[in-house]
Amino acid sequence: MHSRAPNPQDDATQSYERLQIIAHEKTHRKVLEIFARFPVRGTLLEIPAGEGALAWQLHKLGYEVTGGDIDPGFFKVRPIPCIYLDMNRPFPLPEGKYDFISCIEGIEHLEDQFHFVRECHRVLRPEGRLVLSTPNILNLASRLKFLFSGFYSLVPRPINEFSLVPVFDHIHPISYYRLRHILHTQGFGITQVTTDLFRRGCIPLYVLKPLVRLYSIRTMRKERDPQQRAANREIRRILASRDVLLGRTLIVVAQKKSRASIPTIQASEI
Repeated sequence: MHSRAPNPQDDATQSYERLQIIAHEKTHRKVLEIFARFPVRGTLLEIPAGEGALAWQLHKLGYEVTGGDIDPGFFKVRPIPCIYLDMNRPFPLPEGKYDFISCIEGIEHLEDQFHFVRECHRVLRPEGRLVLSTPNILNLASRLKFLFSGFYSLVPRPINEFSLVPVFDHIHPISYYRLRHILHTQGFGITQVTTDLFRRGCIPLYVLKPLVRLYSIRTMRKERDPQQRAANREIRRILASRDVLLGRTLIVVAQKKSRASIPTIQASEI
């Protein structure tokens, strides 16, 4: 009985399974669950791509993936193309090229988040989807940390103003309501808000939820624009959801608007 000769392709595939995951492992897993549930596959831009761990798993799900990164030489998945892409600058891509964009733990590193979202909108096809994640600075433990220290969770100290590589710092931590404003004013509609895991430090603080809801109402009560008042009711509902009050990471699915209406936002309780 002869043993099978080693297959270099098998070795490469096994190495792709061991690539470094830049985000938390549970963030990675939750994003893959979201993409697995989409009813159709298509072209997908994965940014920032890093070594290609997420790009490889999305490829395995059946998506036609292109990686994009400020350092394409760092990308290790040979079957998947990776282009140079600086998320702070115009994307070197034509309009309407992709059906999906994934941006995991990227937007908090950017100088101009409005510009980034506009570029995502430009390169997506009609009704294309953007899936992004960012540290959830509005969970209860993060709010408590900010009360006493002036710093949010995952933004634990002043940003190093002498760093030669500022791309690695969380220079613009972003709340749900600010991210919603950027997305909704730049041609997207949010369809889902979720998280990857509940922080243990938040759970004892969940008794504060009634106060959070009360103060949210008080904060928004002077709004006179009827359209914004309706939007504020939806914002308050998401802000009081378990995903936001307890979640470590904010994960948002947004769809490029078309003439068709955007579905009501779902805050999925995990």
